[in-house]
Amino acid sequence: AGVYAPFKHLPGHGATEGDTHEGYAFTSKTLDDLLTCELIPFERGIQEETDFIMAGHISLPNIIGDDTPASLSYKMLSEILRDQMDYNGIIITDAMNMGAISQTYTASDAAVKAIQAGVDIILMPDDFTAAYQGILDAVDNHIIPEDKINDSVSRILKVKLTMLEK
Repeated sequence: AGVYAPFKHLPGHGATEGDTHEGYAFTSKTLDDLLTCELIPFERGIQEETDFIMAGHISLPNIIGDDTPASLSYKMLSEILRDQMDYNGIIITDAMNMGAISQTYTASDAAVKAIQAGVDIILMPDDFTAAYQGILDAVDNHIIPEDKINDSVSRILKVKLTMLEK
């Protein structure tokens, strides 16, 4: 039917405490723990060349070193998912209006942090206009390189063109 579904919610909710819809949620697992359990489906999806992975708002203090949600974490999305796991497809956030994000970050800050982390598509920011303006300002002020936006657009267009061919 021309609908693409993402693998979700990176890093996986297997041992998560809390509910990202309501607020802070985390896992105490280490990267080695995740690699032997929660990340296995994502590795398989990457091998099968999945087009989308949805980043969840789960904090990973034993991996990231603080309470940053995975969806806003450069370490989780760029270093682990893209570099270590060799994922080249689209990264989309879970809904950014969920409590784990909206209770701690402004829509602008969350959008900028997500793009800096390696996200290509931001889903449902709490305030679309503020998120959009935050990204524009960050590009204008060289906080986000324009090449990063262009890379995301290229990944998105590649999938769209593939959809048209089917």
